[in-house]
Amino acid sequence: MIKQICIMTKSLKDRDYCVAGIDLQSGAWVRLVSSNEGGAFQKELLDDINVNVLDVIEVELKRYTPYEIQVENWIIDETKQILKTGTKTLQEIISLRGINKSQFIFVNNKNELTKDDVNKLKHSIEMVEVQDLSFDTCLKGDGRNHYKISFTYKKEKYHLALTDPKFRIANLDSWNMPKAIIIVSIPPVPYGENELYYKFVAKVFF
Repeated sequence: MIKQICIMTKSLKDRDYCVAGIDLQSGAWVRLVSSNEGGAFQKELLDDINVNVLDVIEVELKRYTPYEIQVENWIIDETKQILKTGTKTLQEIISLRGINKSQFIFVNNKNELTKDDVNKLKHSIEMVEVQDLSFDTCLKGDGRNHYKISFTYKKEKYHLALTDPKFRIANLDSWNMPKAIIIVSIPPVPYGENELYYKFVAKVFF
């Protein structure tokens, strides 16, 4: 099945990319994966043809493969060439898809979800408009920088992990954006002893 997909995230995952976009025919979210378990998208497949966020690609999809809460997943056919066919504006995509306007980002105003919370959902990607956005970087015990993003959505404060490579830069700590569009995702499986699903920001538009 050949699809025209506008790329909306090209965030970091296992040294490759977590790639999600909008099906230009249906307006639905599509996450492009390499395995039934949501395996990362090979970086070279996009980098070799200079594909960036908001570019449109023509891609061969092998099959629909939802994995846990990530119901948007489709396996790509890595043997077929990916074509870059154009570019869209963010406003064009918002007009096609719309943005989330519910009271909370994924069920609650917390930074994480329980299994019960996840069971209430039927999707794993949301695009929202937020205010008072800022970045911060901290050095953890593992010796690596950890990147976070803070913002307000419907008067609620959020502080989430950031996987957008464009903004994982230490000198952004002093930045503040009065308004932005962000894409928030949740992983397919929980993390830690408490088995929580941590929300993360995969893309920032401003």
